[in-house]
Amino acid sequence: MQEPWADLLAAISQEVTSDESFLTGTNAAWLTAGQRATKWLGQPGASEAALAQLEGRLQQPLPPSYRAFLAASNGFGPIDYFIYNLHPAHEVAWLIEREAELVELWERAPTLAGSPLLADEHYLRYDGSPPEGALRPGHLRQCLLISDWGDAGFLVLNPAVRHEGEWEAWHFANWYPGAVRYRSFLALMEASLASFRELRPPLS
Repeated sequence: MQEPWADLLAAISQEVTSDESFLTGTNAAWLTAGQRATKWLGQPGASEAALAQLEGRLQQPLPPSYRAFLAASNGFGPIDYFIYNLHPAHEVAWLIEREAELVELWERAPTLAGSPLLADEHYLRYDGSPPEGALRPGHLRQCLLISDWGDAGFLVLNPAVRHEGEWEAWHFANWYPGAVRYRSFLALMEASLASFRELRPPLS
């Protein structure tokens, strides 16, 4: 399995498959019998041909950490209490192709259309500082949808903002005023694991 994904995906799998809400509680429907037995939430990695085919559809190379993830596990989930399934390569698509109405409604929202643009020094901080959830108009329709809808939200990658070849990664949710943004898909997944551990009830 591709590094650093081997340890990270194994850790997420261990956390989720040992959590009571996914075993017998409200999230139990999201785990299969096979996942319970193996304590593994992933699928076999995508072939180089499958990755090349996806890049051909997108007409551009994938960001490195996301490409390495697909090579390690072509589909994965649930990853936490909010996102239940990361798409395999053949299901990945531009958000505007799958959720055109949502994109258009969001772009017309007064809270977005009327917000002043933030300077890069504030917009690209990724430290949770205000204004949390801020998005730049027009970016949503450029995003790549990489997950199913989970708990009223989904994950996307934003090629309009790049850091050393990585695309900005978002957790976009109806219950959040915008999106939680990260420098890369790897950073998002690491933060997701850390958040899951913080939210998880203590073992009885």
